[in-house]
Amino acid sequence: MLRSRRICTINLLILAASAGPVALADVAVSESGASSLQEVVVTAQKREEKLHDVPMGVSAVGGDAINKQQLVSLADLEAKVPGLAVQLTAPGLDRLTIRGENVGSVGSTVTTYIDETPFGSSNALANGSQLSGDFDTWDLQRVEVLRGPQGTLYGAGSEGGLLKYVTNPPDPTQFASALQVGDESIAHGENATSANGMINVPIAGRAAFRVSGFYGVVPGFIDDPNLGEKDINHGYRAGLRASFLLNATDNFSVRLNAFGQTLHTDGSPFVDVIGSAGTPLTPPANQLQPAIGEFDQKRFINEPAEFKYRIYSAQLNWNLGWGTATSISSYGTTDQNQFTDATSIAAAPGLSFGDFAGLLTPSPPAGPRGVAEASDVYVKKFTEEVRLASAGTQSLEWQVGAFYTRESSTIAQELPIFFIPSQAYVPVPAPLETANVEALYKEWSGFGQLTYHFNPAFDLALGARWSHNQQSADQSIGGLISTPPQLTSGDASEGKFTYSVAPRLHLSQDTMLYARVASGYRPGGPNVLPPGTPVGVPLRYQSDSTVNYELGVKTTQLDNRLSVDVAAFLIDWSKIQLLEVVDNFGVNNNGGKARSQGLEWTLGLTPVTGLDFTLTGAYVDAYLTSDASQAGGLDGDRLPYAPKWSGSLDGSYTWHAVGNFDVYAGATWSYIGARSNDFSTTAEVVGGAVVALPNPRVELGGYNTINLRVGVENQRWLFLLYCKNVGDVRGLTNYTSQGTPNFGGSIAYAQPRTIGATLTARF
Repeated sequence: MLRSRRICTINLLILAASAGPVALADVAVSESGASSLQEVVVTAQKREEKLHDVPMGVSAVGGDAINKQQLVSLADLEAKVPGLAVQLTAPGLDRLTIRGENVGSVGSTVTTYIDETPFGSSNALANGSQLSGDFDTWDLQRVEVLRGPQGTLYGAGSEGGLLKYVTNPPDPTQFASALQVGDESIAHGENATSANGMINVPIAGRAAFRVSGFYGVVPGFIDDPNLGEKDINHGYRAGLRASFLLNATDNFSVRLNAFGQTLHTDGSPFVDVIGSAGTPLTPPANQLQPAIGEFDQKRFINEPAEFKYRIYSAQLNWNLGWGTATSISSYGTTDQNQFTDATSIAAAPGLSFGDFAGLLTPSPPAGPRGVAEASDVYVKKFTEEVRLASAGTQSLEWQVGAFYTRESSTIAQELPIFFIPSQAYVPVPAPLETANVEALYKEWSGFGQLTYHFNPAFDLALGARWSHNQQSADQSIGGLISTPPQLTSGDASEGKFTYSVAPRLHLSQDTMLYARVASGYRPGGPNVLPPGTPVGVPLRYQSDSTVNYELGVKTTQLDNRLSVDVAAFLIDWSKIQLLEVVDNFGVNNNGGKARSQGLEWTLGLTPVTGLDFTLTGAYVDAYLTSDASQAGGLDGDRLPYAPKWSGSLDGSYTWHAVGNFDVYAGATWSYIGARSNDFSTTAEVVGGAVVALPNPRVELGGYNTINLRVGVENQRWLFLLYCKNVGDVRGLTNYTSQGTPNFGGSIAYAQPRTIGATLTARF
């Protein structure tokens, strides 16, 4: 993150800028017409175990539900997981929040995994909070969500929880393939086609190769009359996943994985609104009112964006008889290229960057000037994890491991000046400003977990992890308004201990009570500041941390027709990492405390064969417990984009039609409660000093959506017809109070009503 106030302002813009589900409790609900709920196995604690037995809040959405309900994005998964909130800024820029842990800072509080491989940046130097990895869900076995701190087994950045994509492994026993084609029509926008494929090839009964590919249009529905373009946020998502499995012996296996995904959009999905109207401390009451039209924006230059993810891994598993040894090596890259219109961002009170550029550049030709921001973020990440685990079904079960990661990142930004309306660049010696940060993060960790079974009904799990990281960063700033160029550097190192304690009591084979106390953290790091920075501006920021207290019950009743998973939690968050303005410098800093408390539930019911219901929901009360005034937050303020109430009710019915075909029909009602936007400040001169005054926050109202689906399937064919957001509800998912003409703001919507169909063939 670049540290001058000007670049900090721009970084803040980037940050702002069917089937019943597989059960989210301990069992699966499917549209297979089964007469009872099905058992789910997860790997939340890095070993396979029944979801019913895991002593923490865990949700699992299975591949069958993903396919039949077309759960293709993080936004689709949000309603299926209690306590999960997704701040939808733009495709590729989504912030994940679990149990309300979000203050709008740069580092992520939720870690993303693909199988056993961590994705994204562990620190706050590469905009990791919004590069969360919205991966395509085609050919997945399931998606697991671990709620609450996971610092013991998953380490840095998982202080809020973990999202894990579990892919289907190669199958050495049989050949298989699948092909899916689809088409969608989106209200106020365009049609979107998709095509997915998969092939699994066994080799001599001991090996297999599996490849799956996907392509889908990202439908546009935002118009820009100023540029004369419709559906300007049009784009595509395409990728390939390949995996090779070799069972060299009955006790030793090797799995190699490669994954690549590219997400491209031609423009941003924002709708211009009145916003702060140049008065952020006293914004107008109608600041959320569209300024042009309900699906319109005004830009002076196109805003394309592209996100490329490449992840490669090798996993070795060795059954030693008395236990298992596992090694996971991975290498991945994240490449973000984003081009945005910065013309209307305020550079000073009453003066935009476009106005400023006009004062600095010569005429002729006369006419208005525009300023763009070209921002590239590139992350290279290598990880290695080795662990030993005891065999199961023992009085004392254990696992120990070591982890290492080396992450290098680059943020390269520049502010080129262009002519309005031609979009041609102004021939000046340098952009308005350029800024680059080169950072290196290295971490070493050791971890372990012991579970002792005192008797068949009661056991106790203890976990611990020690981590140490070293960081360095170099920054260069230049351009027309940064002369002479500035070269600065900084470093930081830190050790951190996390723990977990989880007693578990089986009242019967069907009912389990548990308690859990667990901690998590997010690493600190350096602030790269120029020479002469005032003494009060922090050169480094420390790690923040959470402690989670949780009580839960999981049970199945009525001859396995009813499942109940309920958890109550309280989380204390300390030394919170915040984006603050200190002595007119934008920095990462520690400030304030917060608390999140609430209740989560998942209920599954199969009253008669073929009829399934699933009710999920959460009450999350997340708020500051001390002032964070430099970031714009005060004691008692609700944490950003954390709805107090959220939930969904899904119902489906499956019946036999004709021949070997079944028909299923279903509906899902979802509710996302009211949320407050991010903390923010405005710099004002008070008594001769520059101070950061908190801006008033706005409430984004809650909204309801209904999805419908009907399908026909047999062993080979599946035809699905669906409608998402039947009522075409304008659900607000993001709000920025400035950055558009006349010092207006912008909002983002949940996707409008979408009617689609898919045809899947399986061979």
